[in-house]
Amino acid sequence: MWRPLLGLVAGTAVYGFALGSAHSELYATRNLVKLPLLVIATAAICSLSYFVAARAFRTQLSFLQVQRHAWRLFVDLGLLLGSLSPAVFFVARVARALDDGQLGDYDVFLALNLVCVASAGTLALVKQSHELLAGQFSSPLRARALVVVWLALSLFVGGQVAFTMRPFFGFPATRGNTPPWFVGRERDLRGASNFYEAVLQTIEQPPLPAWLQGK
Repeated sequence: MWRPLLGLVAGTAVYGFALGSAHSELYATRNLVKLPLLVIATAAICSLSYFVAARAFRTQLSFLQVQRHAWRLFVDLGLLLGSLSPAVFFVARVARALDDGQLGDYDVFLALNLVCVASAGTLALVKQSHELLAGQFSSPLRARALVVVWLALSLFVGGQVAFTMRPFFGFPATRGNTPPWFVGRERDLRGASNFYEAVLQTIEQPPLPAWLQGK
C-alpha cells in the first residue's frame, strides 16, 4: 500500500512544481508539499462520500471495498498528473517569459490546468468504477448514475479544497510577494469567496490570452 501512495505523492509533487513554475520558484517549491496535501485531503473526504452515495444507490459494496478503490483512483490521478507535468512545465515557463507583469495569461493557464486535472480525474474514476461496480447493478443506467454522482462529488470537494489551500500559482503582478501558505476563504481577484462562485465568474467572463485581450 505504501508504494502506490508514494507514487501519488511523487506524481502530484512534480505536477505541483510545474504548476507553480508559472509564477516563481517560491510557488513551485511550496507546491511540492501543497499539491500532494490537496489530493490526499480530497481523497480522504471523497472516499467517505463515495461510500455514502453507494449505500444510497443500494449497492452491496463494503466500506473497505469502496475505500480501496477510492484511494486507487487518486493514486491513478497522481500518476496521470505526473505524466502531464513536463508539458505543463513547458507552458508555465513560456507563459512566465511572455507575461505582461500584470495578469498575463493567468486565466488561460488556470483553465488549462482545470481541464488537465478534471480529465485525469475522470479517466481514473471511470477505470476504478468499472472494476468496482462490475455485477453490482442489473441496470447499466444506475451504475452510470452512481459514477456521475461520484464524479460530481470529486469535482465539488476537490475544487473547494483547492480554493481554500490556494495559491498554487499567482498572476504576475504578485511576483516578489510572500503570500501565506493558505488564504482560506479570502476573496480572489474577481471577488469570489468559494470555488463555485469562481467557476461561475470564469464562465461568465471566458479567459482570453493576453495578446488577444487588447483586440
